[in-house]
Amino acid sequence: MKKVLLFFFLITTLSSLFGFSSLSNSESDAKGIIRAIIMDAKTNTPLEYANVTVHKSNDSTYVGGSATGKGGELLIPNLPDGEYYVKVSFIGYDKLIIPNVVVSKEKKEISLGLVKISPAEVKVGEVNVVAEKPNEEFHIDKRVINVSKDNTAAGGTALDVLKNHPSIQTDSDGNVLLRGSSNFTVLVNGRPGVLQGSDALRQIAANIIENIELITNPSAKYDAEGAAGIINIVTKAIAQDNLSGIINGGAGSRNKYNGDATVNYKTNGLGFSGTADYRKSSNYSIQSYNRYSIFQNINTHQTANIRQLFGRENYSLKLGVDYTFSPTSGISLSSSYGATDFGGNFILDAIDRQNTQTNIVRYTSNVETLDVTAKYFQSILYFNHQFSPKIDEIIFEAVYTNVSQPQDRIGREYVTDSKHENRSLQPATQQFANDTNREDVRLKLNYSYKFNDKSKLEAGLQTNLAYRNFDFVARNFNWTSNQWVVNSIFTNQFDFRNNIYSAFVTFSNNLELLDIDYQLGLRAEQTDRLLTQNTLGKTFEYNQVHLFPSLNLLKKLSDGQQLQFSYSRRINRPFEFALNPFPNYSDSYAQVIGNPNLLPEMINSFELNYQNTLKSGIFLSAQSYYRNTNNTITQTMLIQDDGRLNLSFGNVAKTYTVGTELSASIPATQWLRLNPAINLFQTGLEGYLLGVKTENDQFTWSTRLQTTVMFSAATRFQMNLFYIGKQATIQGTIDPLVNLNVSLRQEFFDRQLIVTASVQNIFNTGKFKMVSAANKGTNLFLNGYPEAPIFNLTMSFNFNNFKSTSKVNERVDINVNSGF
Repeated sequence: MKKVLLFFFLITTLSSLFGFSSLSNSESDAKGIIRAIIMDAKTNTPLEYANVTVHKSNDSTYVGGSATGKGGELLIPNLPDGEYYVKVSFIGYDKLIIPNVVVSKEKKEISLGLVKISPAEVKVGEVNVVAEKPNEEFHIDKRVINVSKDNTAAGGTALDVLKNHPSIQTDSDGNVLLRGSSNFTVLVNGRPGVLQGSDALRQIAANIIENIELITNPSAKYDAEGAAGIINIVTKAIAQDNLSGIINGGAGSRNKYNGDATVNYKTNGLGFSGTADYRKSSNYSIQSYNRYSIFQNINTHQTANIRQLFGRENYSLKLGVDYTFSPTSGISLSSSYGATDFGGNFILDAIDRQNTQTNIVRYTSNVETLDVTAKYFQSILYFNHQFSPKIDEIIFEAVYTNVSQPQDRIGREYVTDSKHENRSLQPATQQFANDTNREDVRLKLNYSYKFNDKSKLEAGLQTNLAYRNFDFVARNFNWTSNQWVVNSIFTNQFDFRNNIYSAFVTFSNNLELLDIDYQLGLRAEQTDRLLTQNTLGKTFEYNQVHLFPSLNLLKKLSDGQQLQFSYSRRINRPFEFALNPFPNYSDSYAQVIGNPNLLPEMINSFELNYQNTLKSGIFLSAQSYYRNTNNTITQTMLIQDDGRLNLSFGNVAKTYTVGTELSASIPATQWLRLNPAINLFQTGLEGYLLGVKTENDQFTWSTRLQTTVMFSAATRFQMNLFYIGKQATIQGTIDPLVNLNVSLRQEFFDRQLIVTASVQNIFNTGKFKMVSAANKGTNLFLNGYPEAPIFNLTMSFNFNNFKSTSKVNERVDINVNSGF
């Protein structure tokens, strides 16, 4: 089976490389070199990944070419003597021709200096339309999503932006899956925030994001945590000396409000920044639930309707100061404080039947209220120094984080009539209170040395110290004494330490014989995990060193084509709640309990990618990937002897994912752009549950079509259509779903004021349906109906040309969420 899948992987890759040219290149003894720095003519910012080609002047024969690197730097080597012209092109910019470039025996090295290209302008009727960056850019080691191009996410969060991407899926709770996995790392401007995963993405306003980087196969330089890779959020900041800022505000249907403001001031190397953010939202959803069981020779059928209404209210304040001592040294300090209030109610109206459809056992209503308040503080110190400009550099970073997160949850179970209206006066009532505190310290020291334009050595040391304290108190309400009584079955207290010590080294160079750029890397991480279950008087320890090699290859082909291959090894460590052996939730229908013996997941990831920019301006990309995971952590569902559903965790499976993503950017006309994409992939699971071998293979596909209509330079309509096919889980399947979002954007006063109206899930088609099988002859059917449609109106005002910057001392935006 695995051989068949690998064959499918290779065939899919090769068949997707449409227009692929030969890898062979003629050998040349010439040593001519062309250097340049490519920049935006309007903003004077470097352009990474611009395409530059060299052609003979007499017949336009292609001789060589390259894509610009970081800082817009260009190097084209191995040019024979001759007279050439140089063509510079980049999506959204006018092409530039530089004539009369002569390489001779007397002058082998040609410097073109600063080469500036201008954003393209096209005419629709009598109105000029300025072309902008593409929706996506493909860099050597990442994909970059330009958030400003996605109007349908205006007023939303980073999670809303990512939902429109073909590499992203979401589960029934709206959590993000990157290529089928929820195990990814979230960075903000290259640094970890307070929370991770979907919790972090929910807290980052789309209005303050410049772009989002998807790094699906990170090198050894990055933390090894995260099976699916890294999502790096790059925020907006100031680029030149002056006072500038941006103010955003918006409102949405059903009590959704947001507002944020950022102000920056820079002068003579000294910079100050401040950001304030406030968001309030409420979301509701409806679910239907059916469970069929054969238990102790009794057929049981349980049906339930679930209504959820939850609200979030977040505010944060961030202040930062930075100082540039010289062009080679700088220091910065930033601190953030914020809070999140999360709460709501959950109502489950259930009907229990036994043996026949007419034998009604009971009607019940379970009402649960939740209140969580999370407060955090984070401070970051950052220092960089170049010993020799653009040759060797040292970077030091220290991060301290403190989070307090108390929560209170009360559940009441009423016996009702058949309409779930008349409730019992004394419901079974439980309270779960949890006081959680956490402290994190992160220290990092990196050094890099650049031998030449192709050869570079990087090395670093890092320490992550993490401590958590959890104090759970469960109580039952005694109606006779009219008092709360502590429930010792669930009341418990535990401490959790998860320290990680790591070191890495990477080396990059060019293999001249084949003209292939390569990067080799090795990372070592020691996991020092200790869970102290104080109530049980037991400790559960895990201490292990793991090695994480990485390999990246890049072959630049003719006419703007390139081929990439990468391999990395990753790890996914279990979170603390999955380890606690005490039940942390229970009612008459279900119980959730952890497993302290969970092992980390170990992942091997391979990618083969191809990109091509055609002369017509169409951009094509094919990305093929294969990922296998050992010790896969899976949530298991088992029926207990009392008939309740037990939800736990185990290393019960091996999994794999293999697939190909095909995408394009098509300028259909001067006023219409299409961005289609399709992701074809197969997932497989194999494991043992209660001693029974379990296998589940599922071919799935998802597709996206983003259509942008530019009525004028200031008016733009956009539509995002997304579909994902049937998906597999360890114990069942998830049915296909489709979603459509639309938006209209209007700019005023030379883009100083931008107003966007959007509608998400416009036809209420983003529904969720899951089928699962458990033990004891149990089958479960779950249907989810999220809130829809959602209307948003947002306004954004910027002053003094507020822009993004790529300087290394960019500040981090901190985000916190209740964790639900």
